[in-house]
Amino acid sequence: MRRELQAWIGERLVGHLYDENGIWRFSYADDWDAFDLCPNLPAKSQTIVDGSSHRPVQWYFDNLLPEEGQRQLLAGDARLDASDAFALLAHYGAESAGSLTLLAPGQQLPKGELRPLADADLARRIEAVPRLPLTHEAQKRMSLAGAQHKLAVVLDQGELYEPVGAWPSTHILKPDHPERAFAHSVINEWFTMRLAARVGLSVPEVSRRYVPQPVYLIERFDRKKRGEEWQRLHSIDACQMLALDRHFKYQAGSIERLTELLTLTTSPAVARTRLFGWLVFNVLVGNTDAHLKNIGFLVSGRGQQLAPFYDLLCTAVFETRAFDQDRWPQATTLAWPILGESHLARIDRNHLLDAAEALGIKRTPANAQLQRMQGRIVVEADALLAETEQENAALSAGRPELRATFAGEMRCLRMIRALVAEQAARLR
Repeated sequence: MRRELQAWIGERLVGHLYDENGIWRFSYADDWDAFDLCPNLPAKSQTIVDGSSHRPVQWYFDNLLPEEGQRQLLAGDARLDASDAFALLAHYGAESAGSLTLLAPGQQLPKGELRPLADADLARRIEAVPRLPLTHEAQKRMSLAGAQHKLAVVLDQGELYEPVGAWPSTHILKPDHPERAFAHSVINEWFTMRLAARVGLSVPEVSRRYVPQPVYLIERFDRKKRGEEWQRLHSIDACQMLALDRHFKYQAGSIERLTELLTLTTSPAVARTRLFGWLVFNVLVGNTDAHLKNIGFLVSGRGQQLAPFYDLLCTAVFETRAFDQDRWPQATTLAWPILGESHLARIDRNHLLDAAEALGIKRTPANAQLQRMQGRIVVEADALLAETEQENAALSAGRPELRATFAGEMRCLRMIRALVAEQAARLR
């Protein structure tokens, strides 16, 4: 059996994706001369065919799809087999991570338009999670990589819209995680991302909204406004960059992998410093879920450049007694070890400085970078905590029904602040 999809960026055909009896191949369009979709799908090869053990085509496109339970949920909603990645791409490929639109031969997206997404409608969809995916009633079928529930939207002057047809989304929206073990994920990610910006990491703009359930909004770094129109920018994650199956996002992670990624970027010196900052920040805030799909790259004719960081959360807080757990700090482990050490509480300054040297950064500038972040993070966390309390007071004055939500969120943030202070002290 042979199946085909066409890959488009805007109105330009990039190439043809085929599945022939389980063997995937990708052929670039004859007139495509812009850039390689990723290093392992070079345009100069014209056609790339998967082998029995090395499957760069399938792995690249499969990485556009959601992971874990999200994939099962979307497959069930479309009445498809969750293991049939090609069928899922055919169904949900109209809006994906990065720039690609996947369409059947001869299919065209309708003219783009925006449809208002009322808070009440969004609240109703959130109530149906996890029984139904957040995209169940969406006007546009979309495939967004990751393990969390999410929806691609347009945020314009404080109002939410759903993109229809060819209109690209500008933001990704996430509600609170439905499992109690990961409660208050919206305020956690919002706070952690805002904190990252304050200590020098490059991150997209983020905001929070209450419909009345909390939702987290992050501006897409793979979108750019030109005049009155939004354009898609091509982006890939580290699994796509390294031609890895999505299942290896954890076990393939290592300092050596980060070094390999650096060699594939157009500005390795800049990327080296930024990746080390990301590593230090994850240790300081207890982000133990920092895997390879959480590192992105923007791709153009000039090559691959490290994208702003995303999916930053204090996951260690979910292992504290505040969340009915007792794993923090002794049993809290990282997504992958830093030079052989996977227990977060055992990571000290020397571990991080050794990691910096492994990345190619000399110890003195690495120590200065670590010192700046370690010295600022508690002060910035305190300032952000105070600002959040002020914002909550202003919001709850007009919406008193949010006070209980804010109380739970602030307990979570105070625990995160305490955890950050503990980690900062460890790195002195």
